[in-house]
Amino acid sequence: MKFATAAISLFASAAAVYAAALARREVGSGTHFDVAVGYTACGTLHSNDQFLVAASAPLYDSTAIDGNPNNNQICGRQISISGPAGGPVIATVVDRCPVCAQNDMDMTPSLFQAVVGDLGIGRAEISWNWV
Repeated sequence: MKFATAAISLFASAAAVYAAALARREVGSGTHFDVAVGYTACGTLHSNDQFLVAASAPLYDSTAIDGNPNNNQICGRQISISGPAGGPVIATVVDRCPVCAQNDMDMTPSLFQAVVGDLGIGRAEISWNWV
C-alpha cells in the first residue's frame, strides 16, 4: 500500500512539473522576414505563406550538435506564438535570426499578419512556447 501511495505521489509531482514546463511562455519581439529568398539555416526552402519562424541566434546556436547548421536540433521544432492581433498559432522553426535577441522570433509575412497585424507595424511584442 505504501508503494502504491508513493508511486501515485511521484506521478502527480512529475505531472505537475511537466505541466509547468509546458505552460512556460517566453516574451520577446516579433519581426518579419522573407523566407523565400533561398535556403534557410536549416537547409530547407519555403514560401512566405507558411507559418514559419527564424529563432534568435542565441537560441538557435544553443541547440547545435555539430558544425553543420542544417543538423541543428531546433530545426523543425514547433512553437505556439501569440501577438496583439491573434494567436495562439502553431509555427515551425526553419531559420536563424542573426540580429534577434534571445526570445525574439522573426516570422514569415503570413505569420506576422496573423499574430501581429499589418506588415507596416514592423515590430511588436509576442509571446511563445515550445509545443
